[in-house]
Amino acid sequence: MDQAGASIEQILAHLDKIRQGVQIILTLDTLEYARRSGRVKALQAALASLLNVKPIVILRDGVLELGDRVRTRRKALEYVVDTMYQRMGNRLVNAAVVHSEDPASAGQLMAAVSQRLNCKELILTDLSIGIAANLGPGTVGVVAYPAEGG
Repeated sequence: MDQAGASIEQILAHLDKIRQGVQIILTLDTLEYARRSGRVKALQAALASLLNVKPIVILRDGVLELGDRVRTRRKALEYVVDTMYQRMGNRLVNAAVVHSEDPASAGQLMAAVSQRLNCKELILTDLSIGIAANLGPGTVGVVAYPAEGG
């Protein structure tokens, strides 16, 4: 937008619009790193580990919160895509599949997202280091927001 001659105010307004519409849904391989960072209680992490549960983390009101839990990685990836579809519907979206040291799961998620969501742009990228450090390797998910003209 800057190169196209937009003002700082126009750029900030556009970024605010994106921020208001962004949806983030992640699945963790384990709760261990979230437990270490103080994000979940030790008992929750121990039970999830024993049951081989894959937790889901969803952005709600600017805060990443622990959502549902599913039994397998495959079901967790399906849950992420289904939930994002419920939130975005058939609207045109810009989306990113994010991952922390799990390119295989990210590839599976990319394929599912490209089939299910109406993507104007779809990219694959590493999860930000700040979030990856708190949620651990094996975290994968989708970040999406309505695209212009959608």
